[in-house]
Amino acid sequence: MLDKSLRETASNHYISEYFHIAEQRGLDAAALLQQCGIDRQIIDAPQRRVESDKLARFLVGLWDAFEDESATLSDSPIPRGSFYMMGKLTLHEANLGKVFAQIQRFYSLITKAFSLSLNVEGDKAVFRCEMHSPEMDPRHLFAEINLMGWHRYCSWLIAENIPLNEVCFSYPEPPEVGEYTYLFPGKHVFNQPYMGFSFHKKYLERELVQNLSALKIFMNQCPYLLFIQPKTDFSLTSDVKNLFKKAGQEDFPTVENTAAQLHMAKRTLNRKLKQEGTSFQKIKDLVRRDRAVNYLTRHSLSVTEVAEKIGFSDPAVFARAFRGWTGLSPREYRAKHSQIESSP
Repeated sequence: MLDKSLRETASNHYISEYFHIAEQRGLDAAALLQQCGIDRQIIDAPQRRVESDKLARFLVGLWDAFEDESATLSDSPIPRGSFYMMGKLTLHEANLGKVFAQIQRFYSLITKAFSLSLNVEGDKAVFRCEMHSPEMDPRHLFAEINLMGWHRYCSWLIAENIPLNEVCFSYPEPPEVGEYTYLFPGKHVFNQPYMGFSFHKKYLERELVQNLSALKIFMNQCPYLLFIQPKTDFSLTSDVKNLFKKAGQEDFPTVENTAAQLHMAKRTLNRKLKQEGTSFQKIKDLVRRDRAVNYLTRHSLSVTEVAEKIGFSDPAVFARAFRGWTGLSPREYRAKHSQIESSP
């Protein structure tokens, strides 16, 4: 399991609201919580947060059960798989401006849940979403996940986080507004006639850099990616590093397993990492090094225990590797760190 200290978390508001929706619609919400590894006691406990990956699994469970990507929060359902089909449709457009045009066209054909528009006002591009049945989404869950989804997807397409000037909300400032800084980077404006966001128009000319294989990876990670701070690094190196970070303490994935999780051949994985100036082993060593440093400086573990925790069965081999990473032995590194911490 991933160390909880390394996990992204989300406001209790989201899991509690989705749980009550599931109950109201006749689903066994408690069983779904259990399947996702979420403690029932977390519901309606504002002081407790939920791990974002577990929240994402719960939401996927609702989408699957309802066969509706609005999770019944609109009077016009969105068929399951629509977000992925939108991705396949827009993936080969020439630039981001054409992607926004295709998004509008696609959703106008499959649902009457909302109307989308994109306008250029001076040097600002304004993307608007008018919700057609807001009374069915009183806590704005569906409206918000739409905004997060379109912003994250378009940023991913160009491998560049799109800075938002303003994010507009068609309702008053909610109690969980503290979470918005994290989920919607930019200036927040409430009580507006529409949901939407604005950004510099130059991004509409950005060319797309992703492919179908990468799209499958992105979609497999949704909606988890929607509930975490927007990524700024879309490299394959970053994806491999994240898989290592999510792995258990002693069970780092093999190169074959990593390639499978990223939906590519081992040879392709190695070639692309080489193009990015790194390798599978180098990334593995970086993650091992960082974990070793954390264990040596923040925990009272022996060198042997640290070695075991990062996958070395022989402490001497670990010591040699650590010296190669840092220039110091594990004991020397710990002693030097202690001296720095204790110095005035």
